[in-house]
Amino acid sequence: MQTSIRVDQTSRDALAKIANDEMGGVSMDDALKVLLFEHASLAAIAALEADPAALAEYRAEAREWAELDTQVSE
Repeated sequence: MQTSIRVDQTSRDALAKIANDEMGGVSMDDALKVLLFEHASLAAIAALEADPAALAEYRAEAREWAELDTQVSE
């Protein structure tokens, strides 16, 4: 399902420029999805940084995954 939103022409042009110049000509919808994902990722990182215990737990789990060694079959 698609819908329309009202945005200032400057915002629309900025999104079109990002989609074209920085994302290889993807649609503005796809560019917006990437930007929203990046925003959510930065918010999640900020939340982790604000909670030292959660950040320590995340880093410990990341170390475990980084040290995981498994054989890959081809």
